[in-house]
Amino acid sequence: MRENVPQIEITELIESELRQISLPSLVRPPVSQFEEATEALVHWGMKKYAFSSLIHVRTVLAGVMDLAKSGNQPTMLIVGRHVFEWAMHSSYVAASLDESLKTADLKKAWALLLEVNTGNSWVRNHGRNYLNIADSGDVPSSVRISKLVKAYEKFQLDSYGSEDVQDSYGYLSEHAHANAMCFQPYLRVSDAEVNFVDAPKDSLMPGVLHIAVINWLMLTHKILTLAKEDSVRSTLHSVIRKVVAMS
Repeated sequence: MRENVPQIEITELIESELRQISLPSLVRPPVSQFEEATEALVHWGMKKYAFSSLIHVRTVLAGVMDLAKSGNQPTMLIVGRHVFEWAMHSSYVAASLDESLKTADLKKAWALLLEVNTGNSWVRNHGRNYLNIADSGDVPSSVRISKLVKAYEKFQLDSYGSEDVQDSYGYLSEHAHANAMCFQPYLRVSDAEVNFVDAPKDSLMPGVLHIAVINWLMLTHKILTLAKEDSVRSTLHSVIRKVVAMS
């Protein structure tokens, strides 16, 4: 085990390992929308969600690493907030599916998967103005952020015995929203004079982002375990072991 490994190196390892994964195609079980959901259909929906999340997050992480290496900390924090939200999202999906499968409630599990795999608040509210769809009101809304926060709080409490979700998410959000915190890297104040400078180059990976990436990785592994998927889950398990060896 190496001591004092920079967090950016661990996140870079995860991004590099995820990039090597070849995702298999998924064939939907022959169950119509009018029939009751089967276990095979639910497992298919779980794998679809996990694979979609994996290919998206690894793409975004590649951009995060480019920003970190260039020292563009202000932009990295904005993009990092998105990765943090996916950690929260995966905690909500994993916990909800785990509960539904324990009680063999396939109907509830499938309803959740429809929501997370097809939910889009913009399409629901504005899609009819731009897209050729009969009724955008039939499209589920996205899961509200308040539900994701609560799920991630519980995950952290169960996993680590404490949680700091609102603190960490608030920190990233303040850098992503238009407010005075965004100004701070560019200001040098002395008495009554204010000078404006370029933001200093900083490749430090914020701890809140580093932990979110690892949590997302573990939760995606859990979802694939629940779906009884073997190949990609096994690869993610190997990535987790490498992260542990570095930490």
